[in-house]
Amino acid sequence: MSPISVRSLGSLSTPAQLIPPRAYRPLAWLGLVANGLTIPLVLAVILLDPTWRITHIALGAGAVLPCAALGIVASVALLQWRHWGQVVAIVALSISLAISLAYGIVRLVLIPADRPLVAVLATLFWAVNVTVLVYWCRPRVRHYLR
Repeated sequence: MSPISVRSLGSLSTPAQLIPPRAYRPLAWLGLVANGLTIPLVLAVILLDPTWRITHIALGAGAVLPCAALGIVASVALLQWRHWGQVVAIVALSISLAISLAYGIVRLVLIPADRPLVAVLATLFWAVNVTVLVYWCRPRVRHYLR
């Protein structure tokens, strides 16, 4: 038996030699930017909408801000090729979908004046969220990160 050199093993495991899945880096950067912009957006919504101010404070502090922080951590991990970044991204996107579904449905039912706009924006957000969630759940991403 001939010994295996460390040089040959090291050259096989570097992520730089693997081809990343299509849209991997742009989606990771987009997630970082979107989650970073979520924090000031929550503050703007709290300050600009006096009707639901208490609801927005509770929802923002209890759900949206932790989800945005989790999304920032996931995006940074994915940009550094950490395999656990995929799991964190899936968790953050799932929480985001749960929050937006509940909030969107309640807002559609309780505020009839903004119903068409909220319906279009909520549907668009849900579709994008589910699409990105499916992308990060793909096995190809997992195999690339290992």
